[in-house]
Amino acid sequence: MIFPQITQPEAANAPVSIWHRDVGDLLARGAGKIPPNDLAVFCNKLSFLLEAGVMLKDVLPLLAEQSRGRMIRRILPEVHKKVLQGESLSDACAAVGAFPVFICGMFKVGEKTTQLPRVCAQLSEYYEHKVQARSELRAALLYPAMVSLMMLSVIIIAVTFVLPGYAQMFAASDVTLPWLTQALLRISDFVTARGLLLVFAILLLAIGLAVFVRSDKGRAFFSWLVLRFTLFRVGVSLHISQVLELMLHAGQPLSDALSLCAEAQGNTCVSSDLTRVEYEVAAGRTLGAALNDLIYLEPLLAGLVRVGEESGKLPQTLTQCRIHFETQHKRVLQRMNKLVEPIITLTMGILMALVMLAIVLPTFQLAGAL
Repeated sequence: MIFPQITQPEAANAPVSIWHRDVGDLLARGAGKIPPNDLAVFCNKLSFLLEAGVMLKDVLPLLAEQSRGRMIRRILPEVHKKVLQGESLSDACAAVGAFPVFICGMFKVGEKTTQLPRVCAQLSEYYEHKVQARSELRAALLYPAMVSLMMLSVIIIAVTFVLPGYAQMFAASDVTLPWLTQALLRISDFVTARGLLLVFAILLLAIGLAVFVRSDKGRAFFSWLVLRFTLFRVGVSLHISQVLELMLHAGQPLSDALSLCAEAQGNTCVSSDLTRVEYEVAAGRTLGAALNDLIYLEPLLAGLVRVGEESGKLPQTLTQCRIHFETQHKRVLQRMNKLVEPIITLTMGILMALVMLAIVLPTFQLAGAL
């Protein structure tokens, strides 16, 4: 299986913007560890208190006391300490290393434009949408996962404990066991005899997979793999439109918005492609034409961006894109949920039927022999 090699553009050919000079060290950091729901609450309260006229040095201790997130409570005193020492909020949040690059960059934007409360309110809405999308995805996968787990447990119990008992009962008779029963008995014998070895192999495989996922090649492979699915492709288009809308409404140039949008992506393939788009736009190409080359994006995104550029209303157009892709993402999620549930139920039902046949068929043969 072949997946794209992720490369960064040559530094010598890359244009250097004011954004890169100001927060180049900030953008070099990785994603933070604070959960998105805690970030949404933090930004919401921060926006409210700053809008009410409370000084930043007084806001941070209040948020540390009121926050329910352990990570927020742990790092806000350190952020407060750095702010008292004269650092800006964005630099203090970047220094502790727990905040995502995106939120630190947006704090920098709010401080430069003296619109930090408004930017915090926009960040709160952004993270609320992100949390809602994740919750809907988890809810859609929960029921199929529970059904699969229960049916799989029943199958394992039947193969491991029930079938061997039937085999001992029929061993004294001259009845020949059906091929299905014999096959399941061989599986049962293997699991019983080498159960510990099998568990060890599964654990070793899981550890190896976890190590591979954390490696550069692993991240590149899984980033490429998820883009094969419609749900994640729509999610990428939604996320790009959200971030660009947020940045452009905050008054930032398109080049700066693309830079932070690339850093905000959790997918290394998308991040690399957006970095290339940033350099193409800086070289004079339109954003719509550059996005059109990314085949995993929804075609509507590039088309509407092109219209927004021609009309001079790109931020408003991105707002419409974001609303459209939010609706489409929910629709695809619901369609996937309706499709996955019957497929899993049918598959597990067939497996259960095979196990039951393996148990019932010998009984019928024994009754006929008598």
